[in-house]
Amino acid sequence: MRVRLAARRCLVAVMVVAGLAFGSAALAQGPIKRVLIVHGGPPAFPGNAALDAALRKTLFAHTTIQVDAYSEYLENEEFGEAADTSLADSIRIKFANRQLDLVIANAAPALQFVLRHRDELFPNLPVLFAAATPPAALLQEKVDGVTGIVREPSQTETLDLALELHPGTKRLHVVAYAPAVAGFHERVEATLAPFSSRVAVTYSNEPTLAGMLAALKTLPAHSLILYVRYSPVTKGRVIFPDELLPEIAEAASVPIYSALETNIGKGVVGGMMRSGPADAERLGEMALRILEGTPPQAIPVEGARVKPIFDWRQLRRWGIDQARLPPGSDIRFQVPTVRELYGSYIMATVVVVIAQLLLIAGLLRQRTRLRSADNTIRASEASLRTSYERIRQMAGRLIHAQEAARAEIARDLHDDVCQKLAYVAIGVNTLRTGTGNIADVETQQVFDDLDREMDNTFDGIRRLSHDLHPATLRLLGLAPALRAHCSEVAKRQGVEVQFSAGEGVGTVHPDVAVCFFRIAQESLRNGIAHGGAKHLAVTLDRSGDQLDLAVVDDGRGFDVQAVQSNGSGGLGLVTMEERVNLVGGDLSIVSEPGRGTTVKVRGDANPHAARSDD
Repeated sequence: MRVRLAARRCLVAVMVVAGLAFGSAALAQGPIKRVLIVHGGPPAFPGNAALDAALRKTLFAHTTIQVDAYSEYLENEEFGEAADTSLADSIRIKFANRQLDLVIANAAPALQFVLRHRDELFPNLPVLFAAATPPAALLQEKVDGVTGIVREPSQTETLDLALELHPGTKRLHVVAYAPAVAGFHERVEATLAPFSSRVAVTYSNEPTLAGMLAALKTLPAHSLILYVRYSPVTKGRVIFPDELLPEIAEAASVPIYSALETNIGKGVVGGMMRSGPADAERLGEMALRILEGTPPQAIPVEGARVKPIFDWRQLRRWGIDQARLPPGSDIRFQVPTVRELYGSYIMATVVVVIAQLLLIAGLLRQRTRLRSADNTIRASEASLRTSYERIRQMAGRLIHAQEAARAEIARDLHDDVCQKLAYVAIGVNTLRTGTGNIADVETQQVFDDLDREMDNTFDGIRRLSHDLHPATLRLLGLAPALRAHCSEVAKRQGVEVQFSAGEGVGTVHPDVAVCFFRIAQESLRNGIAHGGAKHLAVTLDRSGDQLDLAVVDDGRGFDVQAVQSNGSGGLGLVTMEERVNLVGGDLSIVSEPGRGTTVKVRGDANPHAARSDD
């Protein structure tokens, strides 16, 4: 019994000591500090994840302060003004029962959001920021309780570095296109204005990636590219600043520089950059000082430091000597040489190679099979050459078709619209030099002529616009657009064009509508221009999800198989086939010399909806 009693007393003593130790540790650790991090873009926005991770690492490393960090994302580029209200409501609900101690804003939109809702959501809370363009009042220290890091764009320093590495540069092409961001282009142009006295500065304003790539491929020698951002407006989503950079870098024929660290590794040579993780670490240190009790106004706003960062692979691609780089340059993606990696294995490899030489005699017996394989390869190369020639011919035909279309548009503008406008100008000049009496018979006749010519000019422009892309197709749908086009063709060409549509055509997917309209348009044009048809009929019908189009003419017709085999029919048939393939439909052309032509198309009226249902 005495032994058991002594054991129990020892156990109680150990538990008391452990409890005291645990309580002391808890007291030493201090209360929990809650930090809210507001990012200006979605989690996938370039740099957000790296900055958030580095910031948390610094906050959680404190030995005496326990920090809870929460991350919220404004996503203003994706959702516009709704993002502001949505995030404000979310924060109000989430943190209704959790007292925050500090708010950190990453990027200018996030900082503007925090300041805009400070009185409502974060009253009396210190605010820490990292932004490129903070409000002027913050830089002048006119806002209490706010400090942080200014991450000004370093395009100027980057261009100074690039021009030093490429002293023969004559032209600077700036890729800075983000129409959805208010004032973006103006800010970049103002920053780079001083360089216009040193080199010829041009800017990209191509709204499509294809246009952008084509422009970059034509840049002359002794040019450089400064990549800031290329985010064309799309109907579906926001294009992130670095998303299209790899394709742009692949197409560029001259070196690309950038001032953003997130662009390293995606095709740029380098630049004077501010490190996101380094700025996050400094931001975390400033946050811990505030959580320890230092007033924000005692911590001055400071600028982020820049350093030269380069991609080793791009240095080799453009033949830039590393010895010319600034001291302390951060060279990334550097691949060690073979000697550095395998120096200890070189001698062993030599021995193995000598041993392998003894096997060469045996390999000679495989010469026959190698020759056979070589013949096969040669045959494959011949086939590839043939395919290559066909592709080149197709490319040439595409170019000729494009030029023909441009010439036709130019001819219409010159022969029709310009002539009518010239007549209008003559009438206006006649009025200017007239008697000034508006009731005069001659003046009234001039007004009548002007009114008639303006109507004719309007009709010509409307016809040209309709040929390029009819508004009725987008506003009223496929059937009304086809009906209007048939009437216009009949009136313009002096032929008979009948159109009939079933009652159940209904709504058609825009891609399918454009496909069917263009095929009908091409079929009517071919029937009249090449077949000499005088009577044509267009039929549109729908059965369930299947949409059917038929164009029949009484023209001269042609040998379909002969045209498809020798490619003498130009791009018309190929274009129709490719259009139908894009929407997953079927195309059939029935024609014989002297017996007219029938073009039939069948396809799903809403193919995307069908795939989503699957």
